[in-house]
Amino acid sequence: MAEFDAYAADCRVHGSVDLGDARLTDLLNAAPEIVIRDARLTSLADGHEVAVPEITVALDELYAAVASGPRGDAARRIRTRVTRVRVELGPYRVEGALHGLPAGDPLGMVLRRPAWVPLTDATVTYGRGPDEVTDEVPTLLVNRELASSMRAVEGEAGVLRWEAINQQAGATRAVEPVRRADPGGLEPPAT
Repeated sequence: MAEFDAYAADCRVHGSVDLGDARLTDLLNAAPEIVIRDARLTSLADGHEVAVPEITVALDELYAAVASGPRGDAARRIRTRVTRVRVELGPYRVEGALHGLPAGDPLGMVLRRPAWVPLTDATVTYGRGPDEVTDEVPTLLVNRELASSMRAVEGEAGVLRWEAINQQAGATRAVEPVRRADPGGLEPPAT
């Protein structure tokens, strides 16, 4: 059993989950729901807490989760390129380091990854009752499918395709990558 700490739309979720031999990221990316034992749900509205022995939560109801449990095979780790990003996730504002392959753009590559994306050295800011709370998290797994925006921090390049701005029209438009005949490459469309 591993400690589980997550961020849902109207509450924080705490408890424990059975990871088996998997990493939490692998578990979240593999299943549509997760069983949380000895769960405590803390309301964002007023901070009251509800305890339940076990609860099953659909993963599309969770915005983010704090990474816990095993980190994976150290022999498979590679050097990465890091981009600081800001992510809007429902009631949560997140900032953290997004990692990607050294030759690529980590922000551009996020759409080719599974839904749950790790950010390191993350901060999560949200309201709980009248208070603003900020959590500092070594590694936060964000559900990119629920992100309304994911942008590079000032001074960094890049925005996700659904945020590309058509500056002439002043409207937001989706920009899909153009596939080259070379199966290994993607390049942005000509504007």
